[in-house]
Amino acid sequence: MADMVVLRKTKRYKERRETNIDDYKTLYRFSAENVTWLADYFLNDCTETRGGALSPKMKMKIFLRCLANSGFQSGIAEELGVHQSTVSKVVTFVTTRVTAKVSSWIKFPHTEQDILQALEDWQIVNHFPGVIGVIDCTHIRIEKPGRHGDEYINRKGWASINVQATCNAQEMFTSVDASWPGSVHDTRVWKNSTIREVVQKFPNASLLGDQGYGLELLHY
Repeated sequence: MADMVVLRKTKRYKERRETNIDDYKTLYRFSAENVTWLADYFLNDCTETRGGALSPKMKMKIFLRCLANSGFQSGIAEELGVHQSTVSKVVTFVTTRVTAKVSSWIKFPHTEQDILQALEDWQIVNHFPGVIGVIDCTHIRIEKPGRHGDEYINRKGWASINVQATCNAQEMFTSVDASWPGSVHDTRVWKNSTIREVVQKFPNASLLGDQGYGLELLHY
């Protein structure tokens, strides 16, 4: 009797769809050149070529498309010619790669030289002395967690994370704190932040904030 041979079903991959050069800014919020640069910088060692492996640029396009339009992953998958599960895996993978290099890009001035440079930059750009940047909080909507869910309900009645961020004179982020639930007030986030401890060390440096922070003399 002949041996039974189990043949694997041929795997079929969707046809990858190229993006019109004029549509990059609308779809990904970056130019084609910027998308290529981001892929090279964050995913330069992702060289898998077996089967239907995605190129680093394609992975970056999927990631950026999800950030630009946080709708259904199935719609983005159909748009780019991949499966929905692929979109999910790529977003997780690229997010890990990006956050691994966050300290190279988001830096709060912490030395005397850094502070002096930040003061000079702000004076040149905004003609405002004694300032090294601005600070504010924003609420990022999330699904209400199953545990301690009420702690995430903000003053507007929906679940969120209260994210504090600072920017410098070039409008670049210098710090981001996303560790607080939406019910926590901006003032509490600030009073428990590490950047407050840094600012305390430099009597001539200040951050500009709205009425949610109030005036505070940090230097004694």
